[in-house]
Amino acid sequence: MAPRHQPNRRRRPLVRGGLATAVALAAVGGTMPFLLSDAHAETSSLTIPAPNRFKPVANPVYGAGPGGVVERTEVKDQSALGYYRWAPDGGTPVDLPASSPYDDVNSIDGGGGSHVSVTSGDVVAIYDSPNRVRVMDMKSATTTQYTLPTGHFYRGVFGSAVLTATRDANGDKNVLHVLRMADGQLTDTLVTGLNGWVAEDGMTLGGDDRSVAIWYAHPDGTRGIGLLDLATAAVTPVLSGATGANAQVVFSDAYVAWYSPEGGNTTARVLPRATPQAADTKVELGSGDAEGTPRLGLVGDWLLTTRQFQQAAGDFLAREGAPLTALPIAGGEPKTLLAHAGWRMAQVPGGGVAVTGGASAGDWAVRRVSVGDDGAPVLRTVREVAPKEGKLRKLSLTAGHLVTAESDTTYLPALFQRQLTLGAAPSAGERSLLVRPDAQTTGEAAQRVYDSRQPVGTGDGHTVVATTDADGAQVLVVLAADGTKTVVPAVDPQTGETMPTGSAHYSAVRSASGRYVVFGDSGRGLEDRQYVVDLDASGGPKVVRVRQGQGGLAVWGTKLWMPSDSDDGTLQAVDLKSGETTVTDPITDNGCQPQQLQTAGPWVYWDCYPSGSVSSGHGVYNTQTRQSSWAPRGALGDGYVVAYDGSRGRLGLTPIGDATRTIEAFTSQYEYPIVEADRFGGAVAYAKERSARITVVDSGVATSQVAEIESRVEQSVNLTSTADAVWDADWLLSKPVIDAQVTVRNKTGRVMFTGAAKEYAAAVSFSWDGRTGDGRYVKDGTYTWELTGAPADGSGGALKVTGTVGISGGQVARTAR
Repeated sequence: MAPRHQPNRRRRPLVRGGLATAVALAAVGGTMPFLLSDAHAETSSLTIPAPNRFKPVANPVYGAGPGGVVERTEVKDQSALGYYRWAPDGGTPVDLPASSPYDDVNSIDGGGGSHVSVTSGDVVAIYDSPNRVRVMDMKSATTTQYTLPTGHFYRGVFGSAVLTATRDANGDKNVLHVLRMADGQLTDTLVTGLNGWVAEDGMTLGGDDRSVAIWYAHPDGTRGIGLLDLATAAVTPVLSGATGANAQVVFSDAYVAWYSPEGGNTTARVLPRATPQAADTKVELGSGDAEGTPRLGLVGDWLLTTRQFQQAAGDFLAREGAPLTALPIAGGEPKTLLAHAGWRMAQVPGGGVAVTGGASAGDWAVRRVSVGDDGAPVLRTVREVAPKEGKLRKLSLTAGHLVTAESDTTYLPALFQRQLTLGAAPSAGERSLLVRPDAQTTGEAAQRVYDSRQPVGTGDGHTVVATTDADGAQVLVVLAADGTKTVVPAVDPQTGETMPTGSAHYSAVRSASGRYVVFGDSGRGLEDRQYVVDLDASGGPKVVRVRQGQGGLAVWGTKLWMPSDSDDGTLQAVDLKSGETTVTDPITDNGCQPQQLQTAGPWVYWDCYPSGSVSSGHGVYNTQTRQSSWAPRGALGDGYVVAYDGSRGRLGLTPIGDATRTIEAFTSQYEYPIVEADRFGGAVAYAKERSARITVVDSGVATSQVAEIESRVEQSVNLTSTADAVWDADWLLSKPVIDAQVTVRNKTGRVMFTGAAKEYAAAVSFSWDGRTGDGRYVKDGTYTWELTGAPADGSGGALKVTGTVGISGGQVARTAR
């Protein structure tokens, strides 16, 4: 039943049968005209844009000049990057002729294959193994070609200089050379000052157009960093004892900074560039591996850091990236510049750093960090990086309450909700989180509990999901609209047996209506079990009935539908409150037993072979007229069935007893959509495969007369009670209403009180304290109440439900005290 005191969500009428409207809706991406084919008029539809993926788009920056950056961007998902490209600030990115989109080799000292670097101005260097180098000035659009001399191995381009290595007398690549091109002639200058030998692997740790950091190892066992002056080709040893293992060295005009995580080190060493042999300043970076490996940048008198994560299994929060932090070199409080950033930063010759980051995937951008007038770092957005759309696994639409199962739009798969309004001006309310696992949840099953499970609405604002608990047992999760969660185990109330587990038993919600839910196996096997849950049971939600064996179950209001005990093609309906059982006429083909049932309004959809042929073994029965009709295999709504025809690539809507109309023809017949029909109304929601964008359309079919299908109305109330002195009533309706109100009359028919009822989805609730409009209590006696309301979809007559309530402790009792 409806939760108490839910907000009153009013709806404009759902206009049936032919209103052509196209209304711009900036908040939800707008509407688009919708046409049911076969000469039926247009009806309005609503397009809900796909939400952003939680993880920002990978857009690493590999180098930067004053006018642009070298970057790559994600082309499919986080596992594939596009080609290197030069992206000028404010201009159109240009692909660079180097490397394949799946090759992320870009270490500054090369290795094999092609790679790109930017180390001076807006000049891009492209190395093509084994001996060709192109130096491209992106501003002047000129290119200088280098062919490395025989025996030279590429170590990088720094400004106008190419650094190479040749083999020494021992065959090691320890002899360094600086190559330059002048007037078409190549000059080769031997590097001096090493006074020993250098480590072959990863010897070049960083550089710019003035200097290159060399990791050296002397025969006496000492190690450190040497600064190669490109103008003199001489190396000056600095930072004695500093390692080159996984080290990085960055340069600004004022400083040189080094860091290596080897041995759990958490300290960076910073030198003044003008006097590199001076004592270094140590800057503490944090707890190292526990927070990822620090990556460095320099801006003014600040050391910038972000983190490169080796994401641990289950650490989904790392997917947004670490903060970009500025640490004052001279000491002081750090500043957080960006909540999240990619781990690659690029120094800009002449000052500044380029990095990709932002507050979230929706705020992701290439940004430049420079020094403000007060000496502190400031950010400038260069270019936004559009987010990727998230993945939609399942959706549910019930009485206008849309729930989506999304796998990657938050740090763990989660359920989100919106309230929809259709009609002449369709709209979608704000998307809000319904439920997700806690960030600290461990174990894949628990982390992905809402990933691919089908949420189902009950019609009164609740959502139910069948899943497993931490021990692997099958359970039903009941979610109120405010996210309050109740877990109901699949336990037989008579025997205490639990539902079997394993691949042969996959629990799912089979049907839901107000207080009653059916979940469990499919009903296709002899050992299958289906559980009926009463959400309003005394003591809390619990299983009240179990069926084992073949045959589907479905619930509408208080009636539980199932195959009859006899194999004659009949169905039986059990009233879950009274226990009364009714049996239909034979309705199924050749007396087959339905393995799937669906219900909506007066309609019962049956299917004997859910995985069988499309043309036979299924149909629809009208419980009011007691007539059977053919319908395609699909999702039942109130008066229609929605089905996807994979052979033709068409999503169709079939009014019961009428011809099928095409909702949309897909470009590919294999684009199987996610489709749901609103059982408590006339809307259809669907999303194409591989897209989280949702289209919602009015069916154009007149829905049934609005009616009460279940209620919880107090029969009496004592107005002097200290426990409960208020008359409460809840009704579940067959579809939503607006302008619901309750009128209370005395035995002569005089109106004693009229008040607005609270509407939510297809539920209505009302409370009355026994006072008249002028604040006086009514006299003791029996009063007649009447609930009225207009159907929100405009189809059929008004709602009218009546009953009586006994009042005690009223005006006379209070006067006597």
